[in-house]
Amino acid sequence: MEKKKAIENALGNAMSFGLYLDLIEALHKDNKATSFQDNEEFYNYSKLGYSRMKRVYKTVSLNSELEKKVTDIQSPQTWLLITESWCGDASQTVPIIAKLADLNNSIELKIVLRDSQEDLMVHYLTNGGKSIPILAILDEELNEISRWGPRPEPAQNKVLEYKSLPDPKPPYSELSTEIQKWYNADKGILTQKEILDIL
Repeated sequence: MEKKKAIENALGNAMSFGLYLDLIEALHKDNKATSFQDNEEFYNYSKLGYSRMKRVYKTVSLNSELEKKVTDIQSPQTWLLITESWCGDASQTVPIIAKLADLNNSIELKIVLRDSQEDLMVHYLTNGGKSIPILAILDEELNEISRWGPRPEPAQNKVLEYKSLPDPKPPYSELSTEIQKWYNADKGILTQKEILDIL
């Protein structure tokens, strides 16, 4: 399916950040995540991610240059954000993107779930993989102006280093913990700098 058509279809199933949090909360009542719903490990990641998202949204300190850049946007934009509730990277970056979108009524943040958007994902692969989150910034006609994701460069480098290790690799959970420590130390600074660069 051509990219614009895939985007249009995906937007038909999109949610605001508030509705996304509501969906996750509802799924958690049944011990489920947004996908891999019978997998307890993903549910546990989702629970952790949910509380992290709420904390980051509340506590993140926005870069003043980026704030100005976002508030100065005058033409309507759609920020299409592809994610899942169990994604550790998303739990650190999605709330920052949501907070930025809240600054300007010309920006409409639309969240879609990766695993229910096969036609869209083929246009948003990273090194051939379906890494998330991915932010696509679209103009009024849904043409892509720019894109960001799936994670800030130092975190991405850690993933690439891990993938290049010979088998048997250390457990992925070790890499996950290391990346989360990096995010906690960075406090969203680099995510914001990279988003400023693409704007």
